[in-house]
Amino acid sequence: MIVAPENPCLICAKPLNQANGFCGECRSEPPAFNQTLCAAVYQSPVSSWVQQLKFGERLDRARLIAESMIPLLEVVAQEIPIIPMPLHLKRLRKRGYNQAYEIAKIITKAQSRKLIGDALVRTKNTAMQAELHEKQRAANVRAAFKIDRPIEHDAVILLDDVMTTGQTMRSAAKCLAGAGIKEVIVAVFARSGA
Repeated sequence: MIVAPENPCLICAKPLNQANGFCGECRSEPPAFNQTLCAAVYQSPVSSWVQQLKFGERLDRARLIAESMIPLLEVVAQEIPIIPMPLHLKRLRKRGYNQAYEIAKIITKAQSRKLIGDALVRTKNTAMQAELHEKQRAANVRAAFKIDRPIEHDAVILLDDVMTTGQTMRSAAKCLAGAGIKEVIVAVFARSGA
C-alpha cells in the first residue's frame, strides 16, 4: 500500500511534526525550487519498486511509479515541461537506462506534456548518494550539473524517483535557476524522512 507523506515541508516535502510548515533547512537555506510534489513515503512496498527499477532492470516498475505520480502533476499547468534528473554518462552506460527518464516518458505521454531530456546534464560522475552520510551528500553533488542547450520555458518540472536529503535536487535546481528558469517544481515518486 502506498502511504502519502503527512505534514510535508511546504518546499521540500520532508515529513514534519506539524502541518503547513517548513523544515529547518528550507527555512535557513531555501532551495532554488519552489515546491515538491510527492506521491509516497519511501517505505515498503514503494522502496522495493524503486530498487527493482533502479538496480533490477524491472522497467515495468516505471509504469507503476508513473501512474502513481500522474494525479500529482494534474495540478501543474500542461505547458510546463518535465526534465528528468540526468545520470552521468558512465552510470547511464552501466545501467543501460535512466529510471527518471523512463518514468517521465510515461507521464508526458499520458498528459501530452513536453519532455526535455537533453538540456540538463550531469557533468560529475558522483558517488551514489545513498552510500554517503548527509553532510557528504551536498559536497558530492555541488556543481554536478550544467545546461547543455537553452530551455525555452520560464517554469519546469524536475522529476526523479526518490528524494532523500534533497541535495541532488538542490544542485540541479540551482543550475536550472542559473540558466534563467524562474520556477522549478520538483516531482518525486517517494520521499524519505532523512
